[in-house]
Amino acid sequence: MSISRLVFAPYDPRRDDEVRELFREYSHKDYQLRAMGVSKERMAGYLAKTLTRPGVQSTCLRDNGCLVGLISLQSLPWMSDHFGLKMYAVTHLLARSDGPLVPARLLRFVVEELQDVDFLDCRIAVDDIYAAQALEVCGFGYVGTELYLGRKLKPKETPDAPDPPEGIEFRVWQPEDREQVLDIVEETHVHNRFVYDPIIDERAARLLYKRLVANVFDQPHFNVLVARSHGEVQGFIISKINRVFAEVVGTRSGSLDFIGVRPHVRNRGLGAELNRIALNGMAAEGTEFVAVRTLASNYPALRITFKTGFSVTSTSLHFHKWVHRPKQAQQPHEPAMEESQNVLKFSYQTA
Repeated sequence: MSISRLVFAPYDPRRDDEVRELFREYSHKDYQLRAMGVSKERMAGYLAKTLTRPGVQSTCLRDNGCLVGLISLQSLPWMSDHFGLKMYAVTHLLARSDGPLVPARLLRFVVEELQDVDFLDCRIAVDDIYAAQALEVCGFGYVGTELYLGRKLKPKETPDAPDPPEGIEFRVWQPEDREQVLDIVEETHVHNRFVYDPIIDERAARLLYKRLVANVFDQPHFNVLVARSHGEVQGFIISKINRVFAEVVGTRSGSLDFIGVRPHVRNRGLGAELNRIALNGMAAEGTEFVAVRTLASNYPALRITFKTGFSVTSTSLHFHKWVHRPKQAQQPHEPAMEESQNVLKFSYQTA
């Protein structure tokens, strides 16, 4: 009979070079990588680099000296400020095992040993059964299924012909558009994991996404396009290009992050047209692949993305763990939002 000697230790790139192998062995996103045109080796290198970025805590688990698992947390500063708690996203939960024991040990270590963790947000591939079982065992609550959709762009091709609804003008946002865009966010952004979390007050969830979009206006890597008629913003779309990702993996990738249309102008083609104009602009900048992420229950968003050439490339399950309950959400005062650390992370909302 052999006795396991388990050791948890902070990730050290000088010692833990086997971490790249854990990323290479992870098979649940292979189809997505093929759709993006990204090699497994380059993606493993990119993800390994994310472990040393500011605000990231990574812990390795070794069994008798062999690396068997990794868990990585990314701090969420502005969200922590919003809820008055120290909040983190589980960006990586990797295990070399034939069961849920290793991921469960990693999750319990984080919850029980890291005293500054009040909340964990974890997204896993839908077919990563052992991780899902570990999350359930450790008391995480399911808050929704997300679809990751993608579309390849060919910059030299003729862009989709614009077909704007009658009387609509499209332009890059101006300061006078800001408050109207935020009003649209509050009245339309009803498909998100915080709305589906029973611990969160519905208004706090709406304020969260209003605050998220408010932070975007002052970030140069985001592009905000608005649709106006009769002096009023009727809809908007927010996109970005991930240049850091392109430098590492060699594929120029971007995302459509948020979209919203006023209820009284829905079903007239405005959402699809906003998508097309944003995609044409990204193609003109040389973008090769564009991603969208939205909840599987967001049927209007799915209709628009399918209509504009997107297809599903992966599916994820979303879980929350509240170690401490949130306080009443504060009114937004717009702290700066950090750029996403991982190209696989996007959010999308439509009317």
